[in-house]
Amino acid sequence: MKKFLIVVLVLAGLVAGAGLWLKANPETLLALARDAERDQAGVVQKSVDIGGDAYPYLEGGSGPVILMLHGFSGDKDNWTRFAKYFTGEYRVVIPDLPGFGESARHPDWSYDLLSQRERLRAFAQALNLDRFHVIGNSMGGHLAGLYAHAYPQQVLSIGFVDNAGVSALEKSEMQVRLEKGENPLLVDDAEDFDRMLNFVFVEPPPIPGVLKEYLAAKAVEHRDFNAKIFEDYRGKTPLLEPLLPELKPPVMILWGDTDRLIHVSTVTVMRASLPDAQVVIMEDCGHSPMIERPAETADHYREFLAQL
Repeated sequence: MKKFLIVVLVLAGLVAGAGLWLKANPETLLALARDAERDQAGVVQKSVDIGGDAYPYLEGGSGPVILMLHGFSGDKDNWTRFAKYFTGEYRVVIPDLPGFGESARHPDWSYDLLSQRERLRAFAQALNLDRFHVIGNSMGGHLAGLYAHAYPQQVLSIGFVDNAGVSALEKSEMQVRLEKGENPLLVDDAEDFDRMLNFVFVEPPPIPGVLKEYLAAKAVEHRDFNAKIFEDYRGKTPLLEPLLPELKPPVMILWGDTDRLIHVSTVTVMRASLPDAQVVIMEDCGHSPMIERPAETADHYREFLAQL
């Protein structure tokens, strides 16, 4: 019994020690958590050199290609929990768009979406992605539409997930705040990170405290550069709306009905120009359904792909 108690105390000490070490090394904890989710999804991180820059991306599976594009201030892992439902039948490719995630940040670049579109084309060419489905959230959806319009021969279908670039019948909370000179997506401090999460999601994904502190610190670190990207995006990017009737590939439109960034009434505007689009509106869901409710979002998208 005494030996058993000693073993228990030693193990408890080891666990406590490991906990303290991980708390002091949140980057390692984040890497472990991400690796576990990527393993579950069947994706691995890769990188391709384009013009001297490393373009990090996730890839997994085989079959027809699905290119997944994250939104403003996001990164490739925004899609990991969603991607696991597709790597059994598809080759999934998820880049960090230039300026985000682990990609390089160049102060002298413009990050408007026409520039990003050409960078995305170079990325697709580097990976020999000749024909693919593309799905994008928010700014990534805007980019997906611009890409499909410019290079329709490459795009098999478009998935718009709470995409930007189209007017709404009603102003969103984001639009109202931007008009007042506020940007709810920029983070000033750790407390502000919680506010941002609650703004984007109805039910924010659970994040352990030590990881949340680390992610908040990263968001604060990149605040000024994100502000530059946002201004480039808003000031120099054409709207997607007038191009919608000219889109050739089949389209799915998926939206969270409680999106505070881009009002759900945008769907009505898009439907008028895309009468054949498949439309799904998810109840009690925010701006990024593939993060907030990945399994349900994947079910809708898989059904769309199956009908093509």
